[in-house]
Amino acid sequence: MPRGKAVRANTSPEIDGILVVDKETGPTSHDVVASVRRLIGQRRVGHCGTLDPLATGVLVVCLGRYTRLSQWLGNEDKEYLATFVLGQTSTTGDAQGELAPGSGQPLPATQALREALGRLEGSRLQTPPAYSAVKVNGVPSYRLAREHEAVALAPRRVQVQSAELLTYEPPQVTVRVHCGKGTYVRALADELGADLGCGAYVAALRRLRAGALGLDRAMTLKQLAAELDGGTLQRVLVPVVEALAGLPQAEVGSEARRAFCHGNPVAAADLGSERAGSVAVFADGVFCGIGSWDSSGRWLAPRAVLADSDRASGAAAGG
Repeated sequence: MPRGKAVRANTSPEIDGILVVDKETGPTSHDVVASVRRLIGQRRVGHCGTLDPLATGVLVVCLGRYTRLSQWLGNEDKEYLATFVLGQTSTTGDAQGELAPGSGQPLPATQALREALGRLEGSRLQTPPAYSAVKVNGVPSYRLAREHEAVALAPRRVQVQSAELLTYEPPQVTVRVHCGKGTYVRALADELGADLGCGAYVAALRRLRAGALGLDRAMTLKQLAAELDGGTLQRVLVPVVEALAGLPQAEVGSEARRAFCHGNPVAAADLGSERAGSVAVFADGVFCGIGSWDSSGRWLAPRAVLADSDRASGAAAGG
């Protein structure tokens, strides 16, 4: 990771915005956040969806007041390019664990493999790997697993929209996985290996997309450092209207904006949006925050306010 000097004094105003980092193999997601904090020179930085140390690709990072958007950006579906190895298992589910031979069952034919991948699709209960960041009594489960403590994690419901076979050169399988929040591709590999009877683990994993944000928006930490050194960070911040493309979006007038930014519900008639779930609220093309409908479906209450009531604050809808 780059170790260039921080380019902003801590006394300077915070930068508010959204970045897409192309994470490399090795660092944790927390390591990436720490690097961005140091490079930019501000504390309020957070990521929206953990990537394993082995994994590369899209890691959405929020700056300043935009860290309040992490729960919405983190809820978006994901797309991965995964390489599985059949015929072996791993203590961690990936190539960073201790490998062991599978059951000795012959590797499957292509059609049998395709059918097994199809059985991974749909809504399912999935138990997170013991070596994961899921916390047990406040302690990440991977720490307990490393100390050989028994880890019993509760299964959670996940959604796998598709698990598409791209190439099969035994024992390696390349799969494109489209899945919902909270899905562990390592657990999918383990389930696939159990279904086929031969075992499987993840040899490589690259996140191609998180919600609307893909690799075309991503930059390495080295590239980010270069943008900061050149004073051109603003040009690589993702427009919030693009980042929140998965949410209904509504434009409001000045009176509704003031009410919303003061924490008051806004009448549904002011928005004209669907009366369900969360809504991204804009005024004069500038992002105000996130609202959600109350039980009556008549009022949109602020969930996260990211603009001042009397003047625009934060990234505009177009940039």
